[in-house]
Amino acid sequence: MRDTFNRELTEMRQELVSIYANIDLALHDAVDALAAGNREKAQEVRELTRELDRRCAALEDKAFSMIVTQQPVASDLRLIQFAIYANFNLERMSNHVRNIAKTALRCAGRQVPGQLLDLLASEGHLVYRVLSSCVMAIVEEDLRLATSLPTLDEPVDDLYKQFFRTLATFGPEDDMDAASRVIMASRMLERISDNAVEVGERLVVLLTGEHVSLDDLAELGDEELARLYVTRGVGLRHGKRVDEKLARQIPEVTIEGDK
Repeated sequence: MRDTFNRELTEMRQELVSIYANIDLALHDAVDALAAGNREKAQEVRELTRELDRRCAALEDKAFSMIVTQQPVASDLRLIQFAIYANFNLERMSNHVRNIAKTALRCAGRQVPGQLLDLLASEGHLVYRVLSSCVMAIVEEDLRLATSLPTLDEPVDDLYKQFFRTLATFGPEDDMDAASRVIMASRMLERISDNAVEVGERLVVLLTGEHVSLDDLAELGDEELARLYVTRGVGLRHGKRVDEKLARQIPEVTIEGDK
């Protein structure tokens, strides 16, 4: 019975990482579709996010079912709680990716200001870095990497503000409706980055058993961070190579030992 429960915990964790990786890949495609005016790719992303939504719903149901039927405690309960909380943010990310794909469909064939598309591509690369760092913090159970997320998120916020400064320079000859839609897509990117930071905040609870902000943890030395870790159950430790394989799907991810 216990072996079955541990296997279910491991499968739940791996499904979470898999969904995360697929959302990241879908985001790459959504941003590329918007920049290139690719309707087909945008439609594919919309369909993919609907499937990701279904997987998120199934994962949530599974997590709550395990709480009710298995009555987990300690590290096992923290892992299930983390899965539920992270899953909530993954659902939001999926919705944001779908909205970017919708923007790509609505802007395809229109004269979208090139300055905004350049900004969007730059913001996308910043967000990809936040997402890859977050998923690797999960896979490697790395508090130090998690503490880097707010710092990585800061330039995303700064670049988002640049969209409005650029918009103010446009004139009547520019397609302002298309420009506004791209700015909304940039807002979706900014929110996805925030979602990843929130996942990092919850990862702290999983690894330490305490609610401590990432900013406060960033001020600690490596030895102080090491002392905060608590014992992790089998559900978190078993099958880590599968997690790494799933994470490697993300272009920006490099696993230690890959180099």
